[in-house]
Amino acid sequence: MKKTIIIYATFALLFCGNPFAASNVRVKDVAQINGVQELQVFGYGLVVGLAGTGDRSNTIFTAQTMKSMLKNMGIELPERQITMRNVAAVMVTGTVDPFKKRGTRIDIIVSSIGDARSLEGGTLIMTPLMGPDGEIYASAQGALSTGGYDIRSRGVSRMTQNHTLVGRVPDGAIIQREYLFNDFSSVDLALSLDKPDFTSAVAMATAINGYMLGQFGLTRRIAQAIDASTVTLNYDLSSQEIGTEDNPLALAEFISFVENVTFDMATSAKVVMNERTGTIVAGGNVRISQVSLTHGGIKVEISNKPAVIQPMPFTFGRTQVIPNPEVVIEQKDMDMVVLDETTTASDLAQALNSLGVASRDIIQIFQAIKEAGALQAQLVIM
Repeated sequence: MKKTIIIYATFALLFCGNPFAASNVRVKDVAQINGVQELQVFGYGLVVGLAGTGDRSNTIFTAQTMKSMLKNMGIELPERQITMRNVAAVMVTGTVDPFKKRGTRIDIIVSSIGDARSLEGGTLIMTPLMGPDGEIYASAQGALSTGGYDIRSRGVSRMTQNHTLVGRVPDGAIIQREYLFNDFSSVDLALSLDKPDFTSAVAMATAINGYMLGQFGLTRRIAQAIDASTVTLNYDLSSQEIGTEDNPLALAEFISFVENVTFDMATSAKVVMNERTGTIVAGGNVRISQVSLTHGGIKVEISNKPAVIQPMPFTFGRTQVIPNPEVVIEQKDMDMVVLDETTTASDLAQALNSLGVASRDIIQIFQAIKEAGALQAQLVIM
């Protein structure tokens, strides 16, 4: 029986301890400035230079794209004479970070949309990338890095590593146009928590006010929690109190002060389980009330041991093979384990290991403990 795999995480935003647990984090690690957002861009292009692993002839749009591209270059060929074995149609996607300037570069992801076998060794040719508004913000080109291989031998044997139909081009796109909808105003300046929580929002506002008091002697509150996610910032008040007429406090400098303030991020208890992999991630301080636990199961194994029947001598009979299924039923009886009220996820892991419980069975056990009202945490199943 495989041992249970339980990972104890101490990350503030992922899997946490009891409802009153807290961890010290920076504002910039758990919150974003309102109005500052990334821009997702995409485009359609071609990857060339493949070793016969490109799109087949029945991928019509690849042939049409190739023909149009050659025509723009002054080369016209009958469509039937264009072979696609070394070319693949792809979708190119990327994300433009806020305040990216023209001429800077971003990484891009290239994904096959035809019936190509692999993009290994290919090169993306010039592809314009547009945003949701239809405007072109970047152009992409470069050699792909797939980080794997797909080797086939006459359709009989195959060796693969990783996924070769998706590649990456580091710094493969150049920003051609700056987008302006990420502008933010000093009047409506605010922070938004990535994980909304009233306690965390109040703690963040209190920490910012305390920092301004300790560093600059600012007695008036410049940060205020509005809801579980939003904390407003009064830049004008800070500028008046801290800056001078000759040397005013710049908005970027003010945001830098705020982003580096640390505070205690309140976290709630969670147990997250992935049914596909059998992995369980829980905080080390997840509490379990007193409960008794037993685990057992029935294992049914059906094996086929075929029997051979020989015909009688000097007859025209033939040797026959008949199935001979054999059913083996194994029932495992387990001892009952009583978990005390102070039991943590660590204690539960040891108890379940002592029972010889497989990792996938633990998911059902956690669900049963939650239904019994003994698990003092949120149960998230992926």
